[in-house]
Amino acid sequence: MARRTWLGIGASLRLGREERQGLVLSGGGSKASFQLGALAYLYEVVGIEPQVIVGTSAGSILGAMLAQSADREQQVAALRDLDALWLDMTQQSDMFTERTWFRRFRSRGQDLVQLLNRDTRSGWLSGGLHRIQLPFAKAAESPGSPDEPGSPAEAQEELTGQMETLAMATLDPTAEGPELTPSQVMAILAGLSRMRGMGNDLGVIMSGAEKTRSMYIPGPLLRALLGEGALFDSSRVTSSGMTVRIAMVSLESGELRFMREDGRLVDRDDVELPGEPHDFSRGVLASCSIPTVFTPVPMDGEHFVDGGVRENLPAEMAIGPLGCTTTYVVTSNAPGVRASGSFEDKDMFQIMLRSTEIQSDETERDEVAYAKLAGAVVIEPEFDVHEALVVDPGLIRINRDYGWIRAAEQHLGATVAEQALDRSIIAARRRIWELEKNHLDPAVPHDERELLLLARLKYDLRDQVPRLRPELLPEGADQWWQRWEAHPVAPQVDPPWLV
Repeated sequence: MARRTWLGIGASLRLGREERQGLVLSGGGSKASFQLGALAYLYEVVGIEPQVIVGTSAGSILGAMLAQSADREQQVAALRDLDALWLDMTQQSDMFTERTWFRRFRSRGQDLVQLLNRDTRSGWLSGGLHRIQLPFAKAAESPGSPDEPGSPAEAQEELTGQMETLAMATLDPTAEGPELTPSQVMAILAGLSRMRGMGNDLGVIMSGAEKTRSMYIPGPLLRALLGEGALFDSSRVTSSGMTVRIAMVSLESGELRFMREDGRLVDRDDVELPGEPHDFSRGVLASCSIPTVFTPVPMDGEHFVDGGVRENLPAEMAIGPLGCTTTYVVTSNAPGVRASGSFEDKDMFQIMLRSTEIQSDETERDEVAYAKLAGAVVIEPEFDVHEALVVDPGLIRINRDYGWIRAAEQHLGATVAEQALDRSIIAARRRIWELEKNHLDPAVPHDERELLLLARLKYDLRDQVPRLRPELLPEGADQWWQRWEAHPVAPQVDPPWLV
């Protein structure tokens, strides 16, 4: 959060500015289902009509779809299309598809871990090889190689606009042999005899990790958005009359950048930067490129990653430079981090990951605090229904309902008691989903106690819902207790608690 904004926040609230309504959407991966629920309430009940949309990561996908038209009814239609896309996902690969090398690594990962643990202790991996400056430590790069993401491969020469973006995002080069760099060969020669069982897998893993620099490619969700006859058209954003900013971060400069609706990049003060305009879809892809999850996106000689690296909730842009007088801010992320066990025996990597998690939470706390201090309407969860990389139809629906409820609470001024009851209902549905999942899994031994607990939670749900004002709950809430939560495979048996 920029210091100038905190010091100058009063200036952003001066009277006399032209009325301008803005919408800010955070990152959060698959947790954007929370935002979809909140947006449904804001559009259909509150009746928002944003002229400005600012988004990061998953929020940039939602924002881009909405920004194809300045007409409120068409934005509502786009929201329903997004909702259908999210509800159609049944597994992680629908949103995050494993790259070939990472899939191979996961299948052989335990073998590698055991090997590295054993050989690190014996010294062959820590015997000083890393100190040697090798003149051939980097493999020669071939211009135009299809193994380099974003390169002008021959197969992509005919593509333009968002089809080029789609091809770039879904390119998954596969190493069919042990295509290792000389430095990698030296690094494993001493332990080659120990790796014989890995065979061709080792080459695929090491070469793929080096070339793609990411574990996943975007799943079918992206093709549904960008492919032929898809729901999204970059040109409609450019011509809609909407003011749009999509956040991303340059790895080279380290700076926060935004793409405008016309495809040009601006800085955090909304000052236009040198360079040619890009297809708007390229900005959305860059904004969603979670480091190591997806490949960085090249533009203007730089490589861009997820805007959440610097600003996961870019309310500052909407309230400050873009001058929104009424701003609706929706974040998918609950404040705080889950408590962990002792770190007495944790390694450096685990400590680094935990510290990064804590730091990211603190940054978003500041962003939420700024938005609230500036007078924005902020809608946020009190707890996370699921994690950002989790895709499950039941959890997505529960989280969407939770977003609707939190928006209703904010708009209607729900009491502390009402909010506590809402929280209890959503937590109960989350636990019910888990118990149902176990009950429906033939590989899990049936536990009579869990079945009794499932029935009790369903009856509690039946009794809790009528205690709330009807306007605090989405349509169909009175039926939650009677039906199964959603699962990847629809249950073919009657609910046992109704028998």
